Amino acid sequence: MQAAETFTCKRCGACCRVPGYVRVTEADCEALAALLGVSVEAFIAEETDLAPARTGLVLKGEPNAPCRFLTAENLCRVHSAAPKQCRDYPARWRSEAIEAVCAAKRDDR
Repeated sequence: MQAAETFTCKRCGACCRVPGYVRVTEADCEALAALLGVSVEAFIAEETDLAPARTGLVLKGEPNAPCRFLTAENLCRVHSAAPKQCRDYPARWRSEAIEAVCAAKRDDR
């Protein structure tokens, strides 16, 4: 397995298309709001939903749809303020679904 410190994203966008939710923290909401030039309240109202089981906030969108911030060029429109969940891959969490489609992880096999 590839060490997290040697992981180099291939910018394939596959991880941003894996079914699921992107959880956001209070700090994520603040950073994303600042990047997008809106208030935190506006960001939360316009860009988030209550998570299933009411366990926090997630980015809006269908769980089977690509992340709302993924561009047609497979780039993250909010990369400089990406949510902690996104920033922590692959160093702090693993997902078999993501690793199955991740070009960098496939190259490591």
